[in-house]
Amino acid sequence: MDSHTTGEVASLCRVTKRTVIKWIDSGRLQGYRIPGSKHRRVSARDLSDFMRAHGLPGYDQIGPRPRILIVDDDQDYVAVLREALRDHYQIDHAGCAMEAAGRLPVFEPDLILVDLRLPDLSGMDVCRHFRAYKSEHRAAILAMSAYGNEIDIDEVRSCGADDFLAKPVRLADLRRRIRAMVG
Repeated sequence: MDSHTTGEVASLCRVTKRTVIKWIDSGRLQGYRIPGSKHRRVSARDLSDFMRAHGLPGYDQIGPRPRILIVDDDQDYVAVLREALRDHYQIDHAGCAMEAAGRLPVFEPDLILVDLRLPDLSGMDVCRHFRAYKSEHRAAILAMSAYGNEIDIDEVRSCGADDFLAKPVRLADLRRRIRAMVG
């Protein structure tokens, strides 16, 4: 959603609509009037900035959440990642490289979280193939592998990955890396 009504802002900020209108009219909250109407709107970005500046909870839930495409054939591991990330990100999943290639133009991820051992292509090949998508859409690639000791991280980066994590990942480390890469 790109903009919010005064009622939606009131609900998100837990105040009355009248308070939101006063905030807009006084200039405390950036908003605008719909031409030819008395109705006001607030952009998602302005609302998020306002809520952050005033210490209101939920500012990180305003506007579109970054999209993460998980490319991994281990369904149990994917379920753990989905659960860990679902509150702050939109998540989609592909079990192989071919499926991921089909998901890219539909889901348009901000981050591709890819296992380096896939059933149809190696993760290195996936990174090479997704490098063009990465540069065109400003998407990041975070590679993972349970064989971390056997992986040459410089080679992973030269294939197009921005970063690497060894599996099993610590969820706190994963969240921190994702925030650094896509917010």
